[in-house]
Amino acid sequence: MIGVWLVLLGSALAILAAGQTLVRSAERIARATGLSQGWIGFILVAVVTSLPELVATMTGGGIDAPGIAVGNALGSNAFNLGILGLMGLLSGTAFFSRLSSSHVLSATGTVLLTAVVVGAVAMGGGISLGRVSLISCLLVGLYLLLVYVQFRAEEGTPPEEGLGLGAAPWLALLSAVVIVIAGVALTYAAKEVSLRTGISQSVVGSLLVALATSLPEVAASVGALRLRAYNLLAGDIFGSNMFNVVTVFFADLTFGRPILGALEADAWPLMLVAALGMGLSAVAVLGLMLSPKGLPRRSLDPASLVLTISYLGGLGLLAVRGFVP
Repeated sequence: MIGVWLVLLGSALAILAAGQTLVRSAERIARATGLSQGWIGFILVAVVTSLPELVATMTGGGIDAPGIAVGNALGSNAFNLGILGLMGLLSGTAFFSRLSSSHVLSATGTVLLTAVVVGAVAMGGGISLGRVSLISCLLVGLYLLLVYVQFRAEEGTPPEEGLGLGAAPWLALLSAVVIVIAGVALTYAAKEVSLRTGISQSVVGSLLVALATSLPEVAASVGALRLRAYNLLAGDIFGSNMFNVVTVFFADLTFGRPILGALEADAWPLMLVAALGMGLSAVAVLGLMLSPKGLPRRSLDPASLVLTISYLGGLGLLAVRGFVP
């Protein structure tokens, strides 16, 4: 058992280091190309930092652990929003008031995609189209549409004169490779923890695996906070959450049939996790829309405080209602 925990720890540390390298590379790419920080965070940083969730979700399907697969996809979203709230508090500034209003699109998109998943679970998985479900295909289509809308909403800036890309693209690629390998190792170790301790797959997937696979978002968020690249930070969180939901489609492929219809006893706890993620996304949307722009730059951000308290309260509710091993 000690060896299993060492694999979990080693994988988590590798993911954390790769995430730090990624955000530095992404920030340079944004400055060199003139693409907005929000868009770079949404499409580059978000997709790469979501690779552990993708790998873990696909691996969970491949090793016949649907609770871990879906729990990881949904649990990571709630944890990511907890990260956003905490980073806002640590920024020491009116964080949400300094974010672009375009993030409302991706935050709302996460609610929409998660609602589709909840509906599919409630209906027993939906219509099957061979190895995948109609719902999974709908998720992919909606995601691509939302990505296009987000791209149209972002505004770029002039490239920084005399600044080239350098090794940034290669470092981003290397970070992605490390994240994938560590994600596979982490998921296998998580299943062993579930088998040896008797803790349900939904608990392991939604808490342990979701926490570990969200470490790239933690690393990227801390790096972006140090650079005061607040829109890159928010773009990563909201973009990651949208991508995480779509990983259900790839879980279908490795599971061999619609995975949302095979959750059995794990279905109810996972619907609670999904509801928490949707609620936190709604809090973030309200924060983006209602945060006054006139707040002092050095102040406690009320929206970040509400988001953090909501996340902690949601975890407490899950512990009472659905996640007592």
